[in-house]
Amino acid sequence: MPISDRMESMKTVLFISPTGTFDNGAEISIFNLMRHLVKQNYQVINIAPDLNQAQQSDYVQKCEKNGIIVDLFPALKWWWEEAPGGLPGTDIERSFYYRHTIGRLREKIQSYHVDIVLTNTVNMFQGAVAAACEGIPHYWLIHEFPENEFSYYLEKMDFIDENSDGIFAVTGSLCATLSDKFSHHQVKPFTPFTEIQSSKLETGHKQRIVSVGRLTERKNQLELITAYQDLQHLDVELVFIGAWDEDYKVKCDTYIKKNKIEGISFTGQLAKPWEALTSQDICVFTSQMETFGLVYVEAILNGIPVILSENPGHQSAYDLFKVGEIYQLGNISELSQMIQQRLLNFDSLKADALEQVDSLQNQYTVAKSYEQIIEAIDSPKAYRSKSIRHLANLLSTNEYKSRLSRLESKIRRKLRQYLKG
Repeated sequence: MPISDRMESMKTVLFISPTGTFDNGAEISIFNLMRHLVKQNYQVINIAPDLNQAQQSDYVQKCEKNGIIVDLFPALKWWWEEAPGGLPGTDIERSFYYRHTIGRLREKIQSYHVDIVLTNTVNMFQGAVAAACEGIPHYWLIHEFPENEFSYYLEKMDFIDENSDGIFAVTGSLCATLSDKFSHHQVKPFTPFTEIQSSKLETGHKQRIVSVGRLTERKNQLELITAYQDLQHLDVELVFIGAWDEDYKVKCDTYIKKNKIEGISFTGQLAKPWEALTSQDICVFTSQMETFGLVYVEAILNGIPVILSENPGHQSAYDLFKVGEIYQLGNISELSQMIQQRLLNFDSLKADALEQVDSLQNQYTVAKSYEQIIEAIDSPKAYRSKSIRHLANLLSTNEYKSRLSRLESKIRRKLRQYLKG
């Protein structure tokens, strides 16, 4: 579409974000969609929870720097009550803030003449309710498999189905899993996009095995440590780049000490983790579960040989790019042997990895990754009114402003205490 036509038909799009931080793939990937829409002359508004965390100032600054209007709403519980995160406060206090959020979203929709609302992740419902009350389309962008801590949303499928005008899910296994769960909608795929400027890595003088990402039970790095134990005869280091969950870090440290394993280091959180890698590194990712695996994409775009655990998200990403090697999750022996082979054949594997970078970059663009979402924003289908609109005031109206102000201060204090304790 020509720019002149785009300006005449410019839409205002409002996103509901899950955390207001860049420490998760859902936020990182959809930030890139928001930024792309701004470049295409859309007005983009991003609403996220105010968690009273220092890292949120970086989030706000990055959004504003890229032309995204951002606002953090106070919330005692931002996600569904059954979602991860516990139940801070009382039933009355949580209900108050849910209604408060819906009411403020309705005000944003009215004041900015919002055309479409998109909820990023399945974990929030307020945007769907606000959009229904205001009679505008709502799209859901789903990143989570309905299992383990996210199995709760299996019972929300009817609500999601009834209060959506489009449902999109991460391409591959997740999209296939959700394909028969909704009676009104065909689930359409999107590819999470991460932008990385490929640059020449520092020249390495020693081979290393590197794992990039937060150290957590779900990321399963202890499996890599166990496999590395069988490689002690090789002169190779194991480096973990990323912050950690304290309990899991203790678990890893205890195992390392008990088994007297040498050559392992933990860098902690780095602002630019890929700048810490060298030309002699291979990456190994051992997650028990991923929806897609953005860190895998970042590695192959940097021309780094990769080994992946076999889980639905990794498999989806691998099926898209066909780069790297997959081992059977839990098979320590296979992982050890695969690492050893990759180290022995490193030069040829590295040459192949570098050769593929240009074609991967051409294949993996933000426009291609979110093609069907952008298409739906550009040309939405005829709007279908939602029955929930009949309860608009009941769902979004609280007490008078003076009472609201006092309660907000009280709940903010409780929220800070809850997060600290």
